[in-house]
Amino acid sequence: MRDEMTDRNAPNASPAGTSASQSQTGPAGSHLALGDRYVAALNAQIKGAGGEGKSARTRAKLKRAAFDCLTESDLASLTIGSVTGKAKVAAGTFYLHFDSIRDLVLEVFSEFAAVDIAPAIPEGDEFVDLFSQMKATFIEIVGAFRRRRMFFRSLFQMKRQDAEANAVWLRLTAQWAEILSTIARDHARQPVPAAFDRFIGHATSAFADEIMTRIYVDEIFGAAFPDDPRNDEHVAELLAFTRHRMLFGSDPDPKLLTANSPLNGFSYPAKRS
Repeated sequence: MRDEMTDRNAPNASPAGTSASQSQTGPAGSHLALGDRYVAALNAQIKGAGGEGKSARTRAKLKRAAFDCLTESDLASLTIGSVTGKAKVAAGTFYLHFDSIRDLVLEVFSEFAAVDIAPAIPEGDEFVDLFSQMKATFIEIVGAFRRRRMFFRSLFQMKRQDAEANAVWLRLTAQWAEILSTIARDHARQPVPAAFDRFIGHATSAFADEIMTRIYVDEIFGAAFPDDPRNDEHVAELLAFTRHRMLFGSDPDPKLLTANSPLNGFSYPAKRS
């Protein structure tokens, strides 16, 4: 008999016994980076930290194994054997919890989207201006793509073929865009500079654009430097920079780039009338 621990169709499904806010913090109030909270939530279930029984712990093992497989390789390589092997459970155990690989993967994607939502910039961080706060938030989203790029690539593969997976992705990207918009709306000390509003607004929309996001995952973060956090800020700028060009045929305000940005001095030829 299947153990239905979560409602996979719920808009904000999260691992059983774990709220999204609880999963954003680790021991002693430490903050887990975007992209790492779902793993922490699954690990807690596997250990029975919330009083989970054997069935729930086994289900969490299968989901953690699937998450690891999708982080290491692509969707096409995911099989029942690879999942049960990594989870160290009997192959037949899989069918006690899931009807198919699709059911497992969709649940993992849905729960990841519910738990890994808001960037976890440490509490107490003070930003001298709105630009610094929003840029730090955006860079953390970029960092999550760097660390989990194969996982996101698998989600892209599935969303083109599966309406429910596509809904998960749209929900996740809409949430990220809303977070950045909320920072701007709630910032009472000063209005959003018009140039920055264009810069960050169109940068966030790039996440919902499959072409731009696939370029980002498959090309910008290729094998050359998949795990180098020093590139996050420049990649965030490049993504926003390219999106702005696509929409307006011009570059964003150079003042919005970091002093050492490789994009500085990269002029765009004027259009002929």
